[in-house]
Amino acid sequence: MKISGRMLFNNKLDLVGLLLFFLLAVLPLVLGVGYALLYSTGIIGVLNHGFTLHYWKEVLQDPEIYYSLGFSFYVAATALLIAVILALAGTLLFHREIGRGFFSYIVYFPLAIPGIVAALFVMQIFSGAGFLSRICYQFGLINSVHNFPGLINDQWGMGIILALVMLSTPFFMIYFQTIYQSERLEELHQLATTLGASWHEIALKVKIPIILRRAFPTLVLYFIFMLGSYEIPLLLGAQSPQMVSVLVIRKLRRYNLMNIPQAYIIAILYIILVLSIVVYLFKKRKLQYDL
Repeated sequence: MKISGRMLFNNKLDLVGLLLFFLLAVLPLVLGVGYALLYSTGIIGVLNHGFTLHYWKEVLQDPEIYYSLGFSFYVAATALLIAVILALAGTLLFHREIGRGFFSYIVYFPLAIPGIVAALFVMQIFSGAGFLSRICYQFGLINSVHNFPGLINDQWGMGIILALVMLSTPFFMIYFQTIYQSERLEELHQLATTLGASWHEIALKVKIPIILRRAFPTLVLYFIFMLGSYEIPLLLGAQSPQMVSVLVIRKLRRYNLMNIPQAYIIAILYIILVLSIVVYLFKKRKLQYDL
């Protein structure tokens, strides 16, 4: 059996692409985790005194890491849920206008805003001395600008959630619109209408399930992205609890060298937890498709 030159060329390209992916994406991650593991067990680093699990015991007994992980999951899950609900509503109501005219500029513009700029914008609008509090004061809704509800640097992470929702909702609207067109949901809508289904029934039983099923991998990856965000939680979050990324950097930059192994351990635990969630969700999804 002869193999054509084009097939050989394609196989070589696939091999080169796989090799580049391993060298640029997989290998640095494996080396980084390996270095963190060796450092956290005292084998390498400035605190090298031989193998020890002392730092691991300290971290696992410290409640701060569990508060930080729980807070991170709460912020990421809440922001993702709100953004997806808003994006679904926007896509179903304005699916014809998203890619047209002035409305498209409104949707695409937030995608060009860096996270740190979005954090500063939320701070100027929703802080105690911000734009919204001054408007409430001028209309007599509050007696002083200091009486405005604390949405920035609060223990519930409201400022972080607001910034993440502001950045992610337009992205999901554009993405859901792409799915809307590729799955020909407008034609399904017309078909369901002829069968007597109402607009709400079509949205809840046809359109939303199809969009969410197709968007599931992206939603999981975006959840991980929110979970590890740094600039927005750094500017808008409270001193305690902190999101995992902020906690790790804080421990790495402290003058106390004893905190460096702890930072690496927290990063390792975070990676293990994220990988476990991803594997679980995708396995569960695969089982649902197999059934």
